[in-house]
Amino acid sequence: MSFLKKSILFSILSLAYINCQAEHWHGIHNKRSLEGSIDKAKFKLEKASMIFPKTDFNTYERPELVTRSYKESDYNNTNNNGKLEILKKFRPGKRRVLYRRNNLNATEIAKQFMKEKYPNIEYIFTNIMDFDESDIASIHMAQSINGVEILNTAINVNIDKLSGGIISSGVSIWNDIEPANNAMSTEQIDLKEAVIIVNENLEISDKTIDPDQLHIEKAFNNRYKVTGVPYSYDGTLMARKIYTGVNPTEAEPIWELTVEIDINLYVICVGINTGNIIQFQDITNHVTYRVVPLNRSHVGNSARVTYTDPYLSLGSRNGWHNDGTYRYQDTRGNNVQVYENGDGDKDLDENTSGVDGGKDMKFEFIYDEEKESIKDNQKAAASNVFYVTNLLHDLYYELGFTEAEGNFQTNNFSGEGIGGDPVIVIINDRSGKNNAQMTTGIDGVPPKLRLYPFTEKESVERDPAFDNQIIIHEYTHGLSQRITGGPGNVKCLMSPESNALNEGWSDFFANAIQFRSDRDRNTELRLFEYVIDGARNFPITSNMRVNPLMYSYLTHDVDEDLDTYGGAEVWSVMLHEIFWNVVENYQSNENFFLKDQQTEESDSSNLLVMKMIIEGMKRQPCNPTFINARDSIFVGLNNYHDNNLKLTCLFWIGFARRGLGKDAVEGYEEDGKIVYKNNVSIPEECEIFRTKSNS
Repeated sequence: MSFLKKSILFSILSLAYINCQAEHWHGIHNKRSLEGSIDKAKFKLEKASMIFPKTDFNTYERPELVTRSYKESDYNNTNNNGKLEILKKFRPGKRRVLYRRNNLNATEIAKQFMKEKYPNIEYIFTNIMDFDESDIASIHMAQSINGVEILNTAINVNIDKLSGGIISSGVSIWNDIEPANNAMSTEQIDLKEAVIIVNENLEISDKTIDPDQLHIEKAFNNRYKVTGVPYSYDGTLMARKIYTGVNPTEAEPIWELTVEIDINLYVICVGINTGNIIQFQDITNHVTYRVVPLNRSHVGNSARVTYTDPYLSLGSRNGWHNDGTYRYQDTRGNNVQVYENGDGDKDLDENTSGVDGGKDMKFEFIYDEEKESIKDNQKAAASNVFYVTNLLHDLYYELGFTEAEGNFQTNNFSGEGIGGDPVIVIINDRSGKNNAQMTTGIDGVPPKLRLYPFTEKESVERDPAFDNQIIIHEYTHGLSQRITGGPGNVKCLMSPESNALNEGWSDFFANAIQFRSDRDRNTELRLFEYVIDGARNFPITSNMRVNPLMYSYLTHDVDEDLDTYGGAEVWSVMLHEIFWNVVENYQSNENFFLKDQQTEESDSSNLLVMKMIIEGMKRQPCNPTFINARDSIFVGLNNYHDNNLKLTCLFWIGFARRGLGKDAVEGYEEDGKIVYKNNVSIPEECEIFRTKSNS
């Protein structure tokens, strides 16, 4: 996603919301006009027909844990003679009694749920997330017609494997939808015709496409791979035949094409019966960073340190340079591959080598801040981004973003999930400037992180590969998009509120991962300041006089869109409040990323909060609201075996402090506005802790 000033952002988003379908255009500075790029300003949809059904989200075990019994020690703020408490290691998945007791597996329970609640709805399974590592099974489905998925529908059911009960569900479906009258047309557009129609209608390339040059082969998950596509970045695209709702009662069949054009990843939908392009959507996460100093976040204010074998073995059993087949001595490996694009060639050959560490594997390159061009520090930049992205892979693996959950690896050693998708990082990318962007496809498709030169500070060229906050923020977009809705669906963060949540998670993790003991909750944290100033209206801090943001800040005119980045600031500061509530009450560790700091016995409190937020992402419905995301975090927290009343209450108090209390409600229309009303209520049993926390 892009961190532009709002005035720039609003001009780029002028095409947003055609017939309730959010077309998210997140541009960059100095837009280029190249063959292989789409001029969105000229393009008009022949038929605006992409719409979202409303999400019905329910929790069946209240997050307040009303059925849980508490002992007196739960109310004590500290133990061990006043020392901060120790949190036991997060160990879900040790209670395998469900299937023996009632002879039902999680999939069968989900089927029963659908039969009881939605007996007339046809559906298909899209992802079944049922692993021994968790006591919760998450079953993902989509509404269908004759076995063919309907776009933008999603069903997720979270099941407690101890009791077999439904914990929560999110259902986004059309109750009375049927194929449109023309859906039985005999003159249907085939896949090759759809590929050609895209080229002709969007004027991407002057080259005429001969159908004979296109070759189609079956891929995975009912998708097809098309090769010989001249307007695609690598000559290929992925396609599938699905339905889309044109209104709440009619669906049309479409070809959904996913194609990388120039530097962006697009989803383009072509009507099978009409030949019209009814939607195209940029699903690339662009980023520009405008912020102020955050201590030790980038090369401009932090001394570089030499580490030896810093990988974490749980996520990288063979280290960072070995994918199980090949051992590299450059910036390539199982999780990440780093290249440069100093020539600005959009057809960069990614089979070339990265930056070489030599036979001794020493990536200890000199950094000279006096150099005018970032190319002169390219080796040091490649080493830095390779280190950060690999460590993020390993950290997120330990926090629950594993192979089974759709993480980014060439070789999935467990055999779960789909491999072949390491993160491709392109540094010194001269195909753009003053920006960075993350493109994330479904599991099995390699994400791309592009880092462009910045020239907006002091007329000096700066490299975002040296700004760790930028890298953390972008990589986290990959995490949230892969996990929400399951790894086979990366379009579950497209609605206005979920888009704001997406940006807010990335801001929060850029903050939380850089936790240090010399900071407290009132430290004013300004993001991404190394390359650009002013990306956020407020610093992240608990000081309400400095950052007054509340849930009510989301209120907006009914004919305008929710401010994505304003909403992101609200969500990130809510999570910041929770983070510090827990850190102030339990033992933490600022060196959690070091190999010698790994422990099997306990979780540091700063890691535990991040882990619970990721657990919430796994359990939330497609296109969640703020309330959906909040409740889903409690679903994950309830699965934590050492959870107690105090820990649960610290989360509630954090949300309530910023207006998302227990009785908060969704935004509603009133007097020409979509109103979000603050609520500071918490469960009654939590009031004792409110007085003890910084509220």
